[in-house]
Amino acid sequence: MQTLQLTNSVYWTGVLHATLRTFDVVFETRFGSTYNSYLIMADKPTIIDGVHEKFTPEYLNKLQSLIPLKDICYIVVNHTEMDHTGSLGQLLKLAKNAQVLSTKTASMFLKNILNSEFNGKTVEDGECISLGNRQLQFIHAPFWHWPDTMFTYLHDDAILFPCDGFATHFCDERLFDDRVDEFFEDFRYYFEHIMGPFRKKILEALDKTNQLDIKMIAPSHGPILRTDPQKYIKAYKEWSTPLPPRSKKLIVILYVSVYGNTKKMAEAIAKGACTVSSEAKLLDVAAISPEHARFEIESADGLLFGSPTMNGDAVKHMWDMMNILFSLNIKGRKCATFGTYGWSGEAVKLMEDRLRGLKLNVVQPSLKANFIPTEEILKKCSIFGYDFAKSLTSP
Repeated sequence: MQTLQLTNSVYWTGVLHATLRTFDVVFETRFGSTYNSYLIMADKPTIIDGVHEKFTPEYLNKLQSLIPLKDICYIVVNHTEMDHTGSLGQLLKLAKNAQVLSTKTASMFLKNILNSEFNGKTVEDGECISLGNRQLQFIHAPFWHWPDTMFTYLHDDAILFPCDGFATHFCDERLFDDRVDEFFEDFRYYFEHIMGPFRKKILEALDKTNQLDIKMIAPSHGPILRTDPQKYIKAYKEWSTPLPPRSKKLIVILYVSVYGNTKKMAEAIAKGACTVSSEAKLLDVAAISPEHARFEIESADGLLFGSPTMNGDAVKHMWDMMNILFSLNIKGRKCATFGTYGWSGEAVKLMEDRLRGLKLNVVQPSLKANFIPTEEILKKCSIFGYDFAKSLTSP
């Protein structure tokens, strides 16, 4: 695919990465992704964002098919993560007259990415720059999802370029949201994994866009949103708005049980927890995907993790579940661990160590049961749940 015209003056000059199945070694991309870059053909031609380094030759060829690179006046860097700036060094060697526009933080990051001098200008929040027959406005949006981020708004075409905001890892050469296959599930997945931990910052930035007439959202990955941009803005607002306070504390108990014994512990713990104006939700992590547990984990007031010990370790399903915690906004959340064992019992301590490393608050000693829990152990489980629920009502 070569280029795609968005409006009379704006072109998509990005690349498709249809075979990508994991982004940044962490996030599943079942339908691949795109690296979206845009060219504004104004009196002062301007590039918005770039692409991954390994696609640089293809990218430069696309740009050169539309304009001599020496004619580029500005290169806007909304965000410096290297899937957007990997091509910048080579581009600057050819676009010798271009000035890089970014936030102050992004400019500092670029010095360590490019490792060379470049012609840069930092733009202030709300600042406008004339392209002659077009005008750009810059909106600082720190922690969407890096501290360097800003949005760029093209007034005359009413296009918002939010870089990773409103993006989707979804590759389809038809590109426009009204032409591609259904992608809203992947749009939500992207939000939860990448934007979700920064919900407060998302709302702050969205407030700055309230007065803009947005007819199109052109993100850095996936479909270009032109049919109903407000649909996607409203979704971000809804997903970022805190839930109203509950009358009872919610404890989510995540467990994996090979022979049903850790499950027995989890059920007894839940029973004890529910005696203290709390409700408990049991989640068998072997039966659900970590992604499906994200909302439950984030909405919980307290978290309990249970696993048997197998070969001196917790069960893989539990580690897979814990691996998503780093991308959730749960720092300081109260938690504890429990589990069964045969002859060693290391799982509970290993889980505790991982939770502390993730900056969660382990509030009570772990609880272990040897093989099949007795009635006496199940009573201790009930007390364990009661004590944990009580901890949620204290500082």
